[in-house]
Parts: sequence; structure tokens; C-alpha cells
Amino acid sequence: MTAGARLSLLLGLLALAGCDGASADPDAGAPVPGDLRPLDGALGPVVLGVFGTAADDVWFVGGLLAPGARGRFIAHFDGREVRAEAVPDGPALWWVFGDGAGRVRAAGEEGQILVREADVWREEQTGLDEKAVLWGLWGAAPDDLWAVGGSVRRGGPKGVVLRSAGDGAWRRVDDPALPDDLNLYKVWGRAPGDVHLVGEGGVTVRWDGETFTRHVAPVPDLLFTVHGRAAGPVLAVGGLDEGRVVRWTGEAWVDDGLTGAAPLNGVFVHADGTARAVGATGAVFDRDRDGTWRAVRAERALAPFTLHAVWGATPGETWAVGGDLNAGRGGLIATARRPLPPVVVETP
Repeated sequence: MTAGARLSLLLGLLALAGCDGASADPDAGAPVPGDLRPLDGALGPVVLGVFGTAADDVWFVGGLLAPGARGRFIAHFDGREVRAEAVPDGPALWWVFGDGAGRVRAAGEEGQILVREADVWREEQTGLDEKAVLWGLWGAAPDDLWAVGGSVRRGGPKGVVLRSAGDGAWRRVDDPALPDDLNLYKVWGRAPGDVHLVGEGGVTVRWDGETFTRHVAPVPDLLFTVHGRAAGPVLAVGGLDEGRVVRWTGEAWVDDGLTGAAPLNGVFVHADGTARAVGATGAVFDRDRDGTWRAVRAERALAPFTLHAVWGATPGETWAVGGDLNAGRGGLIATARRPLPPVVVETP
């Protein structure tokens, strides 16, 4: 079984757990005008990452995670349509990030990172082998980039942290504060000297510009994604049996008060301080500026899917992605944008 297949099985178990244990039913929340609806158009690969620089510049990545399957997916929304891009053949991609200088990067299976320059995708050198998976990617600046990951295969690396100066080369970071027995899933920061890495066992690591310091969340559970704002909350979400949200106080992680949720995979904090978290069984939760979470009445069409990531230019321009992670195929792109844009899945 491939690394991607094993992790898709794990996330599928999250979806099953959410069916039984979540008392915060998304259908119990008040409907939100113009909320998430799935786009029309059959997608074979699951969609795992979404990132945008503006409302009319949004990127999506994913791929096939089914046992024995191989194939990656990248698409772009230009304000009119979601169109698949021509990419080199290879394994699935888990995360996407734009560096602010016109370059977009995607990271994923087999420790691979692709960069898009002059409308062409090419591979960058990471020094990792086929056992590694890069689940997270972020940059403080075009010349200050991070990637994190690990492996679910026997003998594969754990606690992988890579850095790059934006020159196409990535180097492995070694530090006693980094876990050598746990995977790291995401990285995000407020600034070059305020970066958070999150992963298995509730472990988190903070980089202050000079030193890595290890912290532990209130509950030793998986943390899949971290996101925040310079002048707003920094939140991390995850959970196996139920959704967990923790908040960084500046000194430690504390529970953020969301209980009874399905396991959560993605979180995004908007510029106005509100946040959205998504997860198993199409679960969607919103956090107001006062820190109160509520379940959102999402489209019933989302319920069969695991939502893996979320991004938004504004609350009304939110996108969420995912798919059937039990099968490792059957992707989903949903948006609050109206009208719903068409999907062009044929590779140009």
C-alpha cells in the first residue's frame, strides 16, 4: 500500500468516526446565504489543497490515492472557470502555496515539490525518496519557504522539515526540538520569526527566527492544519474521534471551545478575524470574532465527502475541497461564490 493510500485510509476513518460521534450536526445550524455548494463536473482525483492570492486567482491540487493508482491534479480559477492545468506525470499533491512573486508551488507524495513559472510546472530538488510525503507548504517570503511532512511507510522519514531560499533547492532541517517519531502535517506563520508546525500526537513546534521550541496541545491528538492572522487568532484543527480546535495564546496552545464536531482537517482565518473549519461528513463550522463556534447548515450534497482544506478571499468567496477519501478518488470542489463557475477538467 502506498503512503497516500494509507493516509487516505486514515482520513477515511476520520469520516467514519464523524458519522457516529458528532453531536454538533451541521444541519442544526442556521443557513448562511450563499454558502458552500459543490461545483458541477466529475473529478476523478480527490482535491486536497486550495490556495489563492485573490478572489480571481485560486489554485487547487490533489490526485489519485487509491491503491495502485497514480496521477496528480492541479487546477486554477481565474474568476470565470476552474480549469485543469497540464502537469508532469507523477503522484498526488497534498498542498499548494503562492509565494507572492508570481510562483506557485505544490507539494505531495514521494517527497516532491513542483513550481510553476512562465506557465510551466517543473520539479524542484528536495533530496527525499519515494517513502516521504510532504503534507504542508508555506512561505514567509519568496526567499523564505517551508515544507513539512513524514511518512506512513515502514522505514520512511518522520518529522520532515525542509527550507528553501526560493532558488529551487530544498535542504533538510535537523533540530532536537523536531520530532523524529511523528509526522508533521502543516506549517504556517505570522512572520519569518513566528512560524508554527503541527502534526501527530498534538505536537507543535514554533520557530522564533532563531530557535525551535516544542509545545504540546491540550489533547494529544492529531493536528492537521494551522492558520491565522497577524492581528487575529492562530488556530489549529484536527482530531480522530471528534474534531479538535486549539488556539495559540502567544505562549501556549489552549482549547478553543468547539466540542462535538466531526473530525476536522482544514481551517482558514479571514482578514476580519472570523474563521471557518471543515472536516469529515461535509462538516462546516464558523467562528465569529468573539470566538464562538457554530455549525453551518451545509449542502446535503457535501455530506458523503470529507472536506480536506478551505480558503477564502472573503467569507463570501470561500472555497473548500475534498472528496471520497475512503476510495482515494472522487474529488470535490465547493464554493460560496455565486454564480457557480464551470469546471473544465480536460487537460489543455
